[in-house]
Amino acid sequence: MATLQIASTGHRSYLILSTIATACALVFQLSDIASMPVLGAASLLPVVLVCAIAGYPLLLVLRSRAIGGFGRLQVNWRSLAQLVALGAALAVPPVVIDLLIPFPRDMNIAPPWALAFYPAIGFVAEVLFHLVPIAVFAIILPRRIPVIWLLLPAVFTEPVFQAYYSPGATMQSWLVIGNVTLVSSVQLWLFQRHGFTAMIGLRIVFYLFWHIIWGSTRLAVLF
Repeated sequence: MATLQIASTGHRSYLILSTIATACALVFQLSDIASMPVLGAASLLPVVLVCAIAGYPLLLVLRSRAIGGFGRLQVNWRSLAQLVALGAALAVPPVVIDLLIPFPRDMNIAPPWALAFYPAIGFVAEVLFHLVPIAVFAIILPRRIPVIWLLLPAVFTEPVFQAYYSPGATMQSWLVIGNVTLVSSVQLWLFQRHGFTAMIGLRIVFYLFWHIIWGSTRLAVLF
């Protein structure tokens, strides 16, 4: 079976991923919702640019503490199929939540702009919710601290963000926070084993099934 090997934490793979995210953000600028705030009052493009610049130094900090997969990541049809299957499985719980307690009709960006928005915002999420908190703890905590204690706080960064912006302590909110925690945990497991490329790859696949495929299907099913 043909196998492609890519550096899992090297500068080349990060450069490719950050370039793709920036290109997607630039394409999204052509939409009529390009000025939509994604972080505070900031729109997508400047947020992606800041994350693209900041992400690589953060990865260097993590590499200095042996955090994240190193060496070369083998990519073949089997590993891609496993990643797609894992992303699809993680998308099942939020779909079930949506079927039982529907989310708002306009919760997703609709295609075709979704194809530009979600890869870009996925890149932002990985830098802000995973690389930043892990790097902060890697800097402030002594080297004798096991890696697991540096990763655990990052598991809960995105769930805390979700909780802050949730409408209240509803059953739906708690279920969403639980699902986000599960996805974040699996991503960080992948990150420690295979590096940043695998981690962001899982998020993009998850977004494909949850935000794009189900996001379009739900309009006919639920509304």
